[in-house]
Amino acid sequence: MPFNSDLLYQLIGRRVRDARNGKMSQAKLAQELGLSRASVVNIEAGRQRTPLHVLWRIAEKLQTDVALLIPDQSEFNSASTPASLTSEELSKIEEAAAGDPDTRRRLEQALQRIGRAK
Repeated sequence: MPFNSDLLYQLIGRRVRDARNGKMSQAKLAQELGLSRASVVNIEAGRQRTPLHVLWRIAEKLQTDVALLIPDQSEFNSASTPASLTSEELSKIEEAAAGDPDTRRRLEQALQRIGRAK
Protein backbone atom coordinates (compact mmCIF):
# COMPACT_ATOMS: atom_id res chain seq x y z
CA MET A 1 0.00 0.00 0.00
CA PRO A 2 1.49 3.40 -0.95
CA PHE A 3 2.20 5.93 1.77
CA ASN A 4 -0.81 8.20 2.33
CA SER A 5 0.70 11.62 3.01
CA ASP A 6 -2.77 13.23 2.86
CA LEU A 7 -3.81 11.13 5.85
CA LEU A 8 -0.67 12.10 7.73
CA TYR A 9 -1.45 15.81 7.35
CA GLN A 10 -5.09 15.22 8.32
CA LEU A 11 -3.95 13.56 11.54
CA ILE A 12 -1.48 16.39 12.22
CA GLY A 13 -4.26 18.90 11.58
CA ARG A 14 -6.56 17.18 14.08
CA ARG A 15 -3.82 17.26 16.69
CA VAL A 16 -3.19 20.97 16.04
CA ARG A 17 -6.91 21.67 16.36
CA ASP A 18 -7.17 19.63 19.57
CA ALA A 19 -4.14 21.40 21.06
CA ARG A 20 -5.53 24.81 20.07
CA ASN A 21 -9.11 24.28 21.30
CA GLY A 22 -9.66 25.94 24.64
CA LYS A 23 -6.44 27.93 24.36
CA MET A 24 -7.07 30.37 21.53
CA SER A 25 -9.10 30.92 18.39
CA GLN A 26 -7.91 30.11 14.90
CA ALA A 27 -7.70 33.85 14.25
CA LYS A 28 -5.52 34.42 17.32
CA LEU A 29 -3.19 31.54 16.40
CA ALA A 30 -2.93 32.87 12.86
CA GLN A 31 -2.07 36.33 14.18
CA GLU A 32 0.56 34.89 16.54
CA LEU A 33 2.16 32.99 13.65
CA GLY A 34 1.87 35.75 11.04
CA LEU A 35 -0.42 33.57 8.91
CA SER A 36 -3.91 34.08 7.58
CA ARG A 37 -6.82 32.49 9.41
CA ALA A 38 -7.49 30.52 6.21
CA SER A 39 -4.02 28.97 6.54
CA VAL A 40 -4.78 27.80 10.08
CA VAL A 41 -8.15 26.43 8.91
CA ASN A 42 -6.40 24.56 6.10
CA ILE A 43 -3.66 23.24 8.39
CA GLU A 44 -6.26 21.90 10.81
CA ALA A 45 -8.18 20.30 7.93
CA GLY A 46 -5.01 18.70 6.58
CA ARG A 47 -5.31 20.55 3.28
CA GLN A 48 -2.18 22.61 3.85
CA ARG A 49 1.05 20.68 4.34
CA THR A 50 2.70 22.31 7.28
CA PRO A 51 6.49 22.67 7.06
CA LEU A 52 8.35 21.48 10.14
CA HIS A 53 9.44 24.98 11.14
CA VAL A 54 5.80 26.16 11.13
CA LEU A 55 4.70 23.10 13.09
CA TRP A 56 7.44 23.89 15.59
CA ARG A 57 6.15 27.47 15.95
CA ILE A 58 2.56 26.23 16.31
CA ALA A 59 3.65 23.96 19.16
CA GLU A 60 5.50 26.86 20.77
CA LYS A 61 2.45 29.17 20.59
CA LEU A 62 0.18 26.42 21.94
CA GLN A 63 2.68 25.62 24.70
CA THR A 64 2.99 21.97 23.75
CA ASP A 65 5.72 19.69 22.49
CA VAL A 66 5.99 19.49 18.71
CA ALA A 67 6.19 15.68 18.98
CA LEU A 68 2.66 15.67 20.38
CA LEU A 69 1.39 17.20 17.12
CA ILE A 70 2.77 14.33 15.04
CA PRO A 71 0.94 10.99 15.12
CA ASP A 72 2.98 7.92 15.96
CA GLN A 73 3.23 5.05 13.51
CA SER A 74 0.60 2.92 15.23
CA GLU A 75 -1.99 5.73 15.05
CA PHE A 76 -1.13 6.37 11.41
CA ASN A 77 -1.28 2.67 10.55
CA SER A 78 -4.65 2.15 12.24
CA ALA A 79 -6.07 5.20 10.47
CA SER A 80 -4.68 3.82 7.18
CA THR A 81 -6.51 0.53 7.55
CA PRO A 82 -9.53 0.51 5.27
CA ALA A 83 -12.81 0.51 7.12
CA SER A 84 -15.21 -2.35 6.69
CA LEU A 85 -18.94 -2.51 7.20
CA THR A 86 -20.80 -5.05 9.30
CA SER A 87 -23.38 -7.30 7.68
CA GLU A 88 -26.10 -5.39 9.54
CA GLU A 89 -24.85 -2.08 8.13
CA LEU A 90 -24.68 -3.58 4.63
CA SER A 91 -28.29 -4.78 4.97
CA LYS A 92 -29.42 -1.29 5.98
CA ILE A 93 -27.56 0.17 3.00
CA GLU A 94 -29.24 -2.33 0.66
CA GLU A 95 -32.62 -1.39 2.08
CA ALA A 96 -31.96 2.37 1.80
CA ALA A 97 -30.58 2.01 -1.74
CA ALA A 98 -33.73 0.17 -2.85
CA GLY A 99 -31.78 -1.84 -5.42
CA ASP A 100 -29.93 1.11 -6.96
CA PRO A 101 -26.23 0.10 -7.17
CA ASP A 102 -25.02 3.69 -7.51
CA THR A 103 -26.89 4.73 -4.36
CA ARG A 104 -25.53 1.67 -2.52
CA ARG A 105 -21.95 2.53 -3.51
CA ARG A 106 -22.35 6.15 -2.45
CA LEU A 107 -23.84 5.19 0.90
CA GLU A 108 -20.98 2.78 1.60
CA GLN A 109 -18.39 5.42 0.67
CA ALA A 110 -20.08 8.04 2.84
CA LEU A 111 -20.12 5.76 5.88
CA GLN A 112 -16.48 4.86 5.40
CA ARG A 113 -15.44 8.51 4.97
CA ILE A 114 -17.09 9.61 8.19
CA GLY A 115 -15.50 6.74 10.05
CA ARG A 116 -18.77 5.14 11.00
CA ALA A 117 -17.66 1.83 9.59
CA LYS A 118 -15.98 -0.56 11.99
